[in-house]
Amino acid sequence: MSKPRLTALPAVLFLVGLGLSLHYGHAWWRMPVYSEEDIAASVELNLAMDLQRQGGSTRQDSASLETTRHQVDQEVRAAIARDREDILRGLAAGTTALLLSLCHMLWLRRLAGR
Repeated sequence: MSKPRLTALPAVLFLVGLGLSLHYGHAWWRMPVYSEEDIAASVELNLAMDLQRQGGSTRQDSASLETTRHQVDQEVRAAIARDREDILRGLAAGTTALLLSLCHMLWLRRLAGR
């Protein structure tokens, strides 16, 4: 019995890498660039929604309101960073799969030439 040959593996890996790279590359291209004004508006909107959810009867003093505003600001910035990291991680995975498939194809070609 002979060993199975995995000659289709580089082609499949290439297609998967190409698909991932195109998908996440498009997501990176379409990702919005947020200005400080956009972030500030989002913070104020989220803060208003949080205060409404807590109930209008509870009034906060200015110190606790600033603390809550700062926490919401950190959450908004963390969500934006998390989205960017997810896209970059997918793009890196696709690029890595492409490079591995190309190296595997070159290695198989070199082995066939012996």
